[in-house]
Amino acid sequence: MAPNSTVVVPAHVPETSTSCTEEGKTSIYTPAVPASTGEAYKPSSPVPVVPESTMPAYPAVPESSNPAYPAVPESSKPAYPAVPASSAPAYPEAPVSSAPAYPAVPESSKPAVPAVPETSTTCTEEEGKPTGPAPVPEASKPAYPSVPEVTQPAYPSVPEVSKPAVPEVPEASKPAYPLVPEVSQPAYPAVPEVSKPAYTPEVPVSSKEVEHPKPTPSSTKSADKPKPTGSYNNGEHIVTNGDKWAITYTPYAKSGDCKTSDEIVADIKKISELGFTTIRSYSTDCGVFEYVVPECQKYGLKVIYGIFLEAGGKGGRGPFSTYANDQLNDIKEHAPKDSVAMVIVGNECVFNGNCDVNELGSYIDYVREELRGAGFPSDVAITTTETVGAWEEHGAALCSHIDIFAVQVHPYFTQSVTADMAGDFAAQQLEQAAKVCPEAAAKGKFITEIGWPSAGTPNGKAVAGVQEQKTAMKEIMEKVGSESCLFSFQDDTWKDAGALNVEQNFGCIDAIA
Repeated sequence: MAPNSTVVVPAHVPETSTSCTEEGKTSIYTPAVPASTGEAYKPSSPVPVVPESTMPAYPAVPESSNPAYPAVPESSKPAYPAVPASSAPAYPEAPVSSAPAYPAVPESSKPAVPAVPETSTTCTEEEGKPTGPAPVPEASKPAYPSVPEVTQPAYPSVPEVSKPAVPEVPEASKPAYPLVPEVSQPAYPAVPEVSKPAYTPEVPVSSKEVEHPKPTPSSTKSADKPKPTGSYNNGEHIVTNGDKWAITYTPYAKSGDCKTSDEIVADIKKISELGFTTIRSYSTDCGVFEYVVPECQKYGLKVIYGIFLEAGGKGGRGPFSTYANDQLNDIKEHAPKDSVAMVIVGNECVFNGNCDVNELGSYIDYVREELRGAGFPSDVAITTTETVGAWEEHGAALCSHIDIFAVQVHPYFTQSVTADMAGDFAAQQLEQAAKVCPEAAAKGKFITEIGWPSAGTPNGKAVAGVQEQKTAMKEIMEKVGSESCLFSFQDDTWKDAGALNVEQNFGCIDAIA
């Protein structure tokens, strides 16, 4: 790109600016017109006699020479050094001395453009034109002050050497951009939004019949670092032991079949010895009332009962279905009324696309009426639980149907959260999600699933591992342990591994022992 190519302007633009016309005053086509003939100039003349000394006298001089050079002057094409400032003497009819009359336009640009048309109103436009190498106008002068033309010390504002500096600048700036997104990633450890889609909960698959609904950990969740608050925490249903409250328990063997009574007895004893006061059961199958509940009674453990819902609505395994009502009837007939911590209807049913929010809300109300009618305390909380994202997107329709607020939180599924950040992340997410249903949250807000995998594929900064699990669980218990249900008592090897190969590896008793 020639250093003076910036003066190229459409032929129809008259000269009106004194800051750019100097560059276009080098009339190589009118060598026979001296500067003194400016007064004899005639606009109708076919020759663009525009001596620089006469510029201010003829602001309306048309640029008839433009059509001959619509793009870049021929002199600028061959080579950049071919147009040095020393070429000025070759045009005596365009004396350089006239340049001082126009301080805004460097004289060095005159010899560089032999066919320069008037650039009155388009000098600034040339600066912004992306065509060809022409984008090196006078405006670029301040951008490259460090590369002035040594041969033109009198006009440092228009360095001819600044042309090659143009491609060098953007190249140097390129590496600066990719660094921003990488650094910005950990900038939001508190509330990352990638967590929602990162989690891939699935209905547990096992060799058992569908009768054994297998809950799965959810993804986006919430939590702050508050201590249990709300009237429900002050009642007899929620009992904590320091930073411990509840842990999830499913009576399924590694194969997916039901555990034996001896295995269940040993498990409940272990939970009690670890200091937990409550267990969470997702459904009523596999000996929950035959073995699990009696053992809990032995150790004084409360139970969070669950009615697991799947797809299909009333005609399938959703709200009001026989499948759901059978679980409700089990609770009505067999659950000790003095040991119910709460009843959770559905587990991420909306998040998994198995429930319509309105139908789910109606079923929650139905369950409440049925339990009260069966003699259960009227203050036993009936609710549901969803991921943070599901609450924020669809949960408003459920607020009037729940007694307390419950949410699922899994820090691992947020790529920017490391194991040592799990506790703070959980605390923040709980508070964030609780804002969806402030009235229910005021009575009580709880995390009904939270954990960290001991093995699996790294998820950004979230690394699955034995040591990472210990670190994460320690942080979680310190920050939200008294209002969280840890996930889970053991590894669920009967589940699918999942996209990150972690779904089977949330057993945490070794990490917290």
